[in-house]
Amino acid sequence: MVLRWTSEPVGDAIVDIVLSLNEQAQKLHKQEVATASYSHVKPSLSSLDEIVRKIDEVEREIQHLDGHPVRYLRSMVNAYRYFGRSLQGDKLPYSEYILNIQELPSAVITEETMRKQKQLVEEGLSNLGYKGSLKEKADQWHKETLIAPDQVVTVAESMREKSKEGTLKRVISLPEEDGIDWIKPITGVFWSGYSKYTGDYRGNLTFNIDRPWTEPVLAQIMAHEGYPGHQAFYCRWDYLFQQGKLPIEASYYLINSPTNALFEGGPETALRFLGWDRDEEETEGIPLEKKRQYKLARDYIDMQRMAQTNACFLFNDGDIDKAEAIEYMKKEGNLGEVEADNCFRFFSDPIQKMYYPSYYYGRWMVGKGYDAIAKENRPAFFEQLYDTPHTTHTFIDAISKMTGTDFRPFDQEKKAKEDFVL
Repeated sequence: MVLRWTSEPVGDAIVDIVLSLNEQAQKLHKQEVATASYSHVKPSLSSLDEIVRKIDEVEREIQHLDGHPVRYLRSMVNAYRYFGRSLQGDKLPYSEYILNIQELPSAVITEETMRKQKQLVEEGLSNLGYKGSLKEKADQWHKETLIAPDQVVTVAESMREKSKEGTLKRVISLPEEDGIDWIKPITGVFWSGYSKYTGDYRGNLTFNIDRPWTEPVLAQIMAHEGYPGHQAFYCRWDYLFQQGKLPIEASYYLINSPTNALFEGGPETALRFLGWDRDEEETEGIPLEKKRQYKLARDYIDMQRMAQTNACFLFNDGDIDKAEAIEYMKKEGNLGEVEADNCFRFFSDPIQKMYYPSYYYGRWMVGKGYDAIAKENRPAFFEQLYDTPHTTHTFIDAISKMTGTDFRPFDQEKKAKEDFVL
């Protein structure tokens, strides 16, 4: 049985729009943007003009809905329209695209926020016995925990079953058929890790060995790409759809839509869901010393992401050029040359530049939401995150309702760009 929020023609048309946008992105930029689709609907719209006409039809048809479905669908349909405009080459301000496609702000992260994050990192490094400046401590930590490129897959493999065990125990259930068939290395790409859902509850993981990897950072990215991150999300959605519990109108994942901050924010917080960064949790034989390393790695990645996100905004707003963006990331985030260059390739890409802010904002939206929920209410939180179709706005409202307070995860970033000093 297929669960539907709308009539069959409208629901199928929504999936058709998504899959047709995917075909246009592949035609124009050789990129897949619909990375999962669980229904049997096939793309039929052969041009951007046809897609726009179908968006107009769907927009009219959903007006009679009420409650959560109409809020979700209005946001998604608006994002389809703006994504289509970006594919057409419309030169709108970057902030307008981010607001309408992802329902996210695009203000630079404040100096005060970044200073506090650096302080967390420095405290973590000092607690592990490192001496010197922040950079000296971080570089020594990096050197001591570095993994040889030919060992990255082996170390990732060693984490796979432990992270799945923790996911099933503390986060969500998955069908017995779930699994990651292989983990492989790759070179020549700008991303660090990639989770490819292949269908029938299975997936594959790939890690970029052009960049340096440390064991604590790899643990974060393994949880992000595998369990309880992307593989868990993809598999869970597929299972829910097949059980008639996920509506066809949300039976896919689309890059550049208002769901992105949840899809990246959950995996960015995945290691915390496992409890691998908390002393008080009994977790899959992860010793205390390793948990302290993993906590430090999370804080370190957050510090880097702040510098990367600011570079993304400043570059796409035309305030800095490539060389300045790379130098900024190296200086403020302690990124190496390869990492900074890869990140620039990511947020300057015509498709991915509108996706990139979902990592930073998703991390804080989901992470702060999780921390605001009492331990006994975590199952209800995970039901909202994994099982309920949400946009950025509807998820924020859901957390507000669960906590009984006004949840405002992005307030610290509300600062005028002209007040920012490079």
